[in-house]
Amino acid sequence: QIPIPPGARHIRFGFAPRCDIRASDVVVEWPHGLRFTLHVGADRHVVQTSLQGRNMVYPILAMVAVALARGRELEPALAAAAAVQPAVARLQPVRLPDGALLLRDEHKSSLETIDAALDLLSQIQARRIVVLGDISEPPGSQGPIYRRLGGRIAALADYAVFVGEHFRQYARGAKRAGMPADKLFDAGKSLDKAVAAIRRQLQPGDVVLIKGRNTQRMERISLVLMGRTVNCKIVFCNAMG
Repeated sequence: QIPIPPGARHIRFGFAPRCDIRASDVVVEWPHGLRFTLHVGADRHVVQTSLQGRNMVYPILAMVAVALARGRELEPALAAAAAVQPAVARLQPVRLPDGALLLRDEHKSSLETIDAALDLLSQIQARRIVVLGDISEPPGSQGPIYRRLGGRIAALADYAVFVGEHFRQYARGAKRAGMPADKLFDAGKSLDKAVAAIRRQLQPGDVVLIKGRNTQRMERISLVLMGRTVNCKIVFCNAMG
């Protein structure tokens, strides 16, 4: 816990009833964004945002807290929140020409961001395909973490494509949770194989989560599905930017 300097104003925000600024009744309105109730003291406001995922409520609450602390009016702050669009490859919905939708989140894949993406996907009413790479810096023993995620995927996905070196662990967790082996595809390190597997499965109305470590550059999968030409075949890329 960060110590609060003497005399500093302390504003709590979050979902807990004790927070000064809090959110409740979060509704996913895929692919348009989120709707939730904002509580500021005894006042309530309905907030609409294009941002995706319950975790994205927190930055909106933080923005409201800063705006009010600086003496700004609330309505312009909420209008600004409504105008913000998802960042590229950060829980970003993209409609494909065939009517399917990508949920692009391939910028990075720390464990908490994978869980956040799966949380969102679980609330979308559609046929779901998960395309998942390696975890960035898994916090602990890798086997149990990959198996747990495999189990989560089994509970919410209709098909899964794994890119990287951990297919066996993902698949072991998914199979234990009841996912049939023929719904699991091992692309190894080949993004071309991953794209081919997705295309064999893809139907109008499907939602495809693309998620992977930044060194895997899985945005190439998204770009190909979007109709772009991608010639880069590098397996590991540590370039910045």
